[in-house]
Amino acid sequence: MKRQFLFALATAAALSAVSFTACSSDSSSSPATPEISPTDPTQTTDPAQTPTDPTQNPTDPAVQQNPADTSSAVTPQPTDPADTTATPTDTTTSQAPGIQDTSATAPVKDECEGVSPQPIVFPMNEFTDVGEVYQNIQCNEKVVFLVRHGEREAGIGSESPLTEDGAIEAQEMGAKLVGPTEFKFIHSGFVRTYQTALNIAIGRGQSQMLPDSSVVNFAADTIKQLADGWYMKDKELRDTVMKRDSIKNVNVIYAAWVYEGQYADVFYDLEERSNELLNTYVIKDYAEMPKYTVIASHDQVLMPLTVFATQKQIDLKLHEPTSRKWLSYLAGVAVIINDKNEVRYVPIKGGSSGTI
Repeated sequence: MKRQFLFALATAAALSAVSFTACSSDSSSSPATPEISPTDPTQTTDPAQTPTDPTQNPTDPAVQQNPADTSSAVTPQPTDPADTTATPTDTTTSQAPGIQDTSATAPVKDECEGVSPQPIVFPMNEFTDVGEVYQNIQCNEKVVFLVRHGEREAGIGSESPLTEDGAIEAQEMGAKLVGPTEFKFIHSGFVRTYQTALNIAIGRGQSQMLPDSSVVNFAADTIKQLADGWYMKDKELRDTVMKRDSIKNVNVIYAAWVYEGQYADVFYDLEERSNELLNTYVIKDYAEMPKYTVIASHDQVLMPLTVFATQKQIDLKLHEPTSRKWLSYLAGVAVIINDKNEVRYVPIKGGSSGTI
């Protein structure tokens, strides 16, 4: 009953937010502004329009399903999608007359004073629980957790919200990230990624739900480039090869491209495109980054990125009959940066498993 109550509150808050229109662009546009698919690969009956999610068929994720659209129009209130550097509103107040402001001269405490950082080496061929990674971030490190959104309702487009289980699981992931330092949150502009970020914030106690279902202490930036379509170069060619090869699930094409180099004309170069995403939207100079960041995105962004970051050691080989694995909800990759601007990666899971 408590889990259902929390979900009801979170959904009601999202319902009260201001509506927005998800942007889309032609897939032939320049890499800096890729086509943003208005749909999610988890729900579709037409592979030429949107891919499916392997979770819809747990026994054979490569076979497309035909779920009924039971989604409701739930609209979040993201920041201006055009502003990918937005920050929460400054709530500082003016200094009272006669009181000296010493904040500018206050000494900055060195987090590593008296501490010898000992970075933990995590495996690259399996998913580590996000809480374990969080607990082992060193005093001279900062981290960005990029995760797929939580389980969402059947439906097509950017408006389908999280399911009750999806919201609860996102809150449970947030509970693994409890600590004194606030997180920065970013999402792709889709309802399900906004709600994922919100519920993670609620789960860690950073944001709260009031009795009137309004949310306090939650701010998130919107980066619409971090949606499905980032890696796809030619959508029309994708549709052609899917029809030619009788492929009903576009995720199979993604896996064959990432691991085997097949369908290379459909996609951008994996290494170049991954580095562009990381260097444009994720990795900044160490001094400019928050200590902790969560980015809620989509599987067709995070599956290629996670495989790239692990140098293909992680198994998401949906195209192989002996594997048939795909990225689970709330799974993805942690990007860890130290004070020398050195970067390392860890495949992470926010739930019980990193794969489905």
